[in-house]
Amino acid sequence: MIEPDDRSRWHRVVWWALVASPLVVAAAVLLWRPWAPTLDMAMTELRVRDVGGRHTPLIGLPGRIGDFPDQGSHPGPWSFYLMAPFYWLSGRRAWGLEFGSAMVNAAAIGVIVWLGHRVDRRWGAVVAAAVCAVAVRGYGLSVLTHPWNPYFPVLIWLVVLFATWLVVRGDHAMLVVVVVSATVAAQTHIPYLVNGVPMCALAIGAALWHRHRSDDAERRRSIVRSIGIAVGVGAVFWLPPFLDQLVRDPGNIRMIVEHFLGDPTDRRVAPIEAVRVFFRHLDVFAVTPDLVLRADAFVHRSGLPGGNGWGGLVVFVLWVAAAVWAVRRRHRSLMALHAVLATALAVQLVSISRIFGKVWYYLTLWAWGTALLVAVSIIWTACIVIAEHRSDLRLRSRVPYVAGGIAVIATVASIIASATLDVPDPQLSGPLRTVLPDTVEAIDDGVGAAVGSDGTYLVFWQDALFIGSQGYGLVNELERRGYDVGVHDTWRVPVTPQRVLPFGEYDAEVHLTTGIFIDQWRERDGFVEVAYTDDRSPEERARFEELRTFVLDRLVVEGRDDLVPVVDENLFGASLDLDLPQDVVDAMSEMIEIGLPVAIFIAPAGNSF
Repeated sequence: MIEPDDRSRWHRVVWWALVASPLVVAAAVLLWRPWAPTLDMAMTELRVRDVGGRHTPLIGLPGRIGDFPDQGSHPGPWSFYLMAPFYWLSGRRAWGLEFGSAMVNAAAIGVIVWLGHRVDRRWGAVVAAAVCAVAVRGYGLSVLTHPWNPYFPVLIWLVVLFATWLVVRGDHAMLVVVVVSATVAAQTHIPYLVNGVPMCALAIGAALWHRHRSDDAERRRSIVRSIGIAVGVGAVFWLPPFLDQLVRDPGNIRMIVEHFLGDPTDRRVAPIEAVRVFFRHLDVFAVTPDLVLRADAFVHRSGLPGGNGWGGLVVFVLWVAAAVWAVRRRHRSLMALHAVLATALAVQLVSISRIFGKVWYYLTLWAWGTALLVAVSIIWTACIVIAEHRSDLRLRSRVPYVAGGIAVIATVASIIASATLDVPDPQLSGPLRTVLPDTVEAIDDGVGAAVGSDGTYLVFWQDALFIGSQGYGLVNELERRGYDVGVHDTWRVPVTPQRVLPFGEYDAEVHLTTGIFIDQWRERDGFVEVAYTDDRSPEERARFEELRTFVLDRLVVEGRDDLVPVVDENLFGASLDLDLPQDVVDAMSEMIEIGLPVAIFIAPAGNSF
């Protein structure tokens, strides 16, 4: 006979397995989709590859902190540490990063379902599973298998919210879960630092309040132990970035502090825009149809340039009403949830108002996790109110079935969507993979200045498309194949200091060029072109030229002649101008998605700058 606790345990496991299954399917699908990481993904793989060695990373990925090349990084390395075991299991393939992201997110789902069970046993577990299933559907499998630092913590943020809720309710043992999950999120992407610190403070403050209110000496001691364990574990998790601060000058922590306390180089988002973005990320009315029709509803909604946020304002008013009702009725669990949500929403507005420059969609993706729990709190309150007036509806017994149905439907939709899942940035990865075989063969055969596979090579790039994305990928792919490669000191932060090659310490150079720079490189003495590709179809090339003509004409009309040459030399950089009309930005974005030709050259040493 199965004991009640065993049934409860299996109940949690079944819901976890169901909701996490799209991630497993997605990882399997991606196994058969070859991928050459570029830009941030290449930087990520370089650091994951370093884990466990003498250059184990102590800080996170480079961010918009300071000015290139003296830029700071996101606070810490825990995303690299968590992905490393899966990367090793994959045979150090790029797919290992996707596999690792999927498994970390699957683990986060398991923790959330377990936390939901602690809230209200089987009822709480199935509601938590439904929240996770909607989150998986909303964020999409590309986000949850894409090891990019803004994407990595989106489900971990839900862990923070659930665990903080439990601590505020009085479950002080969950304090360590709050600290660990908030730390991983905050170290991975700095917006979570603004959100995570107040959550940890709320959880510790709530634990101290419960200790103050308790007359049970053993419970008081237990709360102190929980706080001590959480603080101790948190200190261990923060050792790497503080060690970096001690051994490096300037340390990364100092660079972060100086950046955010100093005068921003980009203009800060306008207050009215911050409020609009805040309410847009509460608009569950607008996002619900997208959840049915799209596999990435949250990404889509965060990336829309327009929207007034009126639906979000309505949701906010409903949430305030639900919070007032909970306080008046002294509903312990709902009051705790509303305390967490009030804190989360307050720091959400602060976080959004601190954005500098363009409001990129990825800077606010985490806010949808908060919106999901806001929706839960409103629906929960409505169910209680309705049940009090219509006991014949038996809502308490029916809600788990409704939540379970939502979880199943959302999960099936996510699994179906996995059939069309592609690798990140295929327009960048594909051409890089195309030129690699000829590049490797040329190095091995000693073409031009190359001296064979035993030589040391400096990698350089001149990119007209996307700020050197494929150049970083070339460094990563050559290193993966065992070549001794590095970069100039200019790229010491993104490619890591240990991969810097001073002049005189390398035998030849490998140059990646795109777009208009290819013909310029062909005219250089001593440069040998060893690989070339234009992966675009005839239709795509024609569309690119059509868009280019439109953009150049519009720039002249708008009086932005200064950007006309930049379009051909640095397309992504040109698209960042905050004063450009949206139709011009959209056209540039489509051009970037189409891509440009790529060529590889072998050059004698000393020909980069």
